[in-house]
Amino acid sequence: MIKKVSINFRPDDAHSIQIIKQICTTLTERGISTALPYYSILHNEGLEHYIMDDEEYLSPDLAIAIGGDGTFLKTARIFLERQCPIMGINRGKLGFLTEFSPDEFDKYLGEVISGKYTVSDRTVMEAVHSKNGTEEALYFFNDAVITKGAFSRAIEIELSVDDMFFSRYKGDGLIIATATGSTAYSLSAGGPIIAPLDNDVCIVNPVCPHSLSIRPVVLPAKSVIRARALSDLTNLLLTTDGQEAIKFSGGDEIIFRQCNRRMKIILHPEKNYYSILREKLNWG
Repeated sequence: MIKKVSINFRPDDAHSIQIIKQICTTLTERGISTALPYYSILHNEGLEHYIMDDEEYLSPDLAIAIGGDGTFLKTARIFLERQCPIMGINRGKLGFLTEFSPDEFDKYLGEVISGKYTVSDRTVMEAVHSKNGTEEALYFFNDAVITKGAFSRAIEIELSVDDMFFSRYKGDGLIIATATGSTAYSLSAGGPIIAPLDNDVCIVNPVCPHSLSIRPVVLPAKSVIRARALSDLTNLLLTTDGQEAIKFSGGDEIIFRQCNRRMKIILHPEKNYYSILREKLNWG
């Protein structure tokens, strides 16, 4: 049963305020508590009494993300430990994850808070930077990307899968993408689209490899993928979902593996993945 809803949005998105007010009114009428983050834009909007401290804000039964896919991924990161379902209201340009439009969300919000919704559990992976016996981990829902920073030189990367040597190549970088992230950066880099309906796979996609024989590969998400930068560069970058980053150097190892958490997306009751794909990519 849903007793508390937390709302996240871009801190500078003034156009979301009206949507937030509608949501707060609907939830209050149904006796459901609403939690808003401490964003300055909320002050002087009559929403101050919905702002809660971190402990209260981070413990909802349902989260609502208002914005584009970037905002949705940030929301998933904020509430990852809580493992609550997330409803996405699209105020971005594309929005594969934010399935509800601003014109229709109110129509379905009542059903969602009544428990009448379907959740899609999506794979969550982690990228672990390993050096000198210490580890630093970042979670990702779409993709983790190794890039070469400011240098124009190619990176030489050695890959192994489940402790078996896989490949060695030079190029501009490497993308490890989940099925959910197959329509993001990996798609732009020539990777395949994978329907996340059975999403326990991941994509290993080299960026601009200096060999025509190197191609993206789809692997089981439970695989443990190890990437070691063989180049002597010192400003390499590991970025997850375009939101968090770790600097590392040649010789360091990055481990990519599935974690035991899931991203729980509330699905649109009148759409499916393929209709959303056609709409977003202008197919047919």
